[in-house]
Amino acid sequence: MKCHEKLDIAQKIIQNHKSELIFSIRHDSNRPVLRIRFITGILLFIRYNDYSEYSYQIIYSQSEYDRIRFDNYDDHWDIDTKPHHKHDRGSKKVSRSPMCGYPSKDILILMGFLN
Repeated sequence: MKCHEKLDIAQKIIQNHKSELIFSIRHDSNRPVLRIRFITGILLFIRYNDYSEYSYQIIYSQSEYDRIRFDNYDDHWDIDTKPHHKHDRGSKKVSRSPMCGYPSKDILILMGFLN
C-alpha cells in the first residue's frame, strides 16, 4: 500500500472517531504527512513512506519532551519490539511499542494517547 493511501485511511479513522475534537487537518499532497490540530491544542503528525516506515508524533505542548513518538525509522534500540519503538513522554527514554505501521491497526491505539 502506498504512503498516501495509508494517510487517507488514517485520516478517515480519526475523523470517524474524533471529529468533534478536530480543529484543523492538513494532508500535504507533496509530502506523505498528515497534520491534525485538536481543539485542545494537541498536534498529531502522521507520516508514512513507501519503504514501510512510519512515525506518529503527538505534541501536547511546547514544553521540552512533552510529546510521544512512535516510529520504526531506526533499529538501534534494545527492546523486544525493535525496530518499532516509542519515545516516551517527558523524557529521552525509549520503550516497546504496540505499533506495526498499518493504519487500520495503529490509529485506534494511537487515539488512546490523545486523551
